[in-house]
Amino acid sequence: MECPYCGEELKWEDYYGKFKKGNYWTPIYIDKVGDIYICENEKCEYYQEHFYTDPNGYLQEGYPC
Repeated sequence: MECPYCGEELKWEDYYGKFKKGNYWTPIYIDKVGDIYICENEKCEYYQEHFYTDPNGYLQEGYPC
């Protein structure tokens, strides 16, 4: 996935999702919604260096709430 500002490859940082109640063996787990990426280009620090994918797989600016 490329940064929309500079075109460099985004680095995968983490994923996010919703906490779900499981059963006896898995009491709590995260239902993955999307991935979080960061652009390591110094030029992008002036804009937005964090990005995430929404549930439909589209790249969004910022950090997921």
